[in-house]
Amino acid sequence: MLKKLLSISVVVLLIGGLLAIVGASYMKRSNQKVNKLVVKVCGNNGTGFLKKEDLEKTINTEGALLNYRLADLSEKSIEKKLKSNPYIDRVDCYLGLEGEVFVNVKERIPVVRVYEKNNLSYYLDENGILFPIGKNYAPRVMIANGYLGDLKQKQLNTVYDSANFNTPLYDLFTLVNYIRKDAFLNAQIAQLYYNSIGEWELVPELGDHIIKFGSMANMDQKFENLRAFYQELSLRSGWNDYQIINLTFNNQIVCTKK
Repeated sequence: MLKKLLSISVVVLLIGGLLAIVGASYMKRSNQKVNKLVVKVCGNNGTGFLKKEDLEKTINTEGALLNYRLADLSEKSIEKKLKSNPYIDRVDCYLGLEGEVFVNVKERIPVVRVYEKNNLSYYLDENGILFPIGKNYAPRVMIANGYLGDLKQKQLNTVYDSANFNTPLYDLFTLVNYIRKDAFLNAQIAQLYYNSIGEWELVPELGDHIIKFGSMANMDQKFENLRAFYQELSLRSGWNDYQIINLTFNNQIVCTKK
């Protein structure tokens, strides 16, 4: 019985000691002041829409961040402040044990630059979100233009929003995604044009011709036919012999020579 009581006492003392250590650690961390801000922009290697120095200024306005205790700091408030930046796709903030504030930011990845009839332009990112052109950075991506309508560049609108249901934006996003997933097509297709009768035309990097793609019907088959045509063309000269490569007919390609 005595041994049992001693064992219980030891356990109680150990738990009490552990709670005391945890409590002391919590109090120390709560009173710990912020002493360092660490901002990391993922994926742009220092060149992109986002500059680490600008993000640091946004977070640490006039150096006020260093006056905060960790207990008074809200990671969510920092994330919310940064999410208003249209070039940020995702932001995660967490606190270190020694007073550090770590902020990891993922930049939006543009997949196509869209030009409207008024010559204003914007990007679509990999998630179908519209976001504005940057002042100091212009990545090399596919271009889309033509009769795409005047969307007035609704910031952080998406191709899935009801406001875009009657526009060709969703089809454009579908085409771009298909092209990007194919290494050859991604290297070959430079521009997508939406003409006045609601059909797509593609402009290649190599070859002085236009690819008449037509509607979105049979998209997979059309691209398969185009790949087969280019494969055959690669076996002989003549990349610049054609004016039009027409994919709009069923199961065949009709070419117009210059």
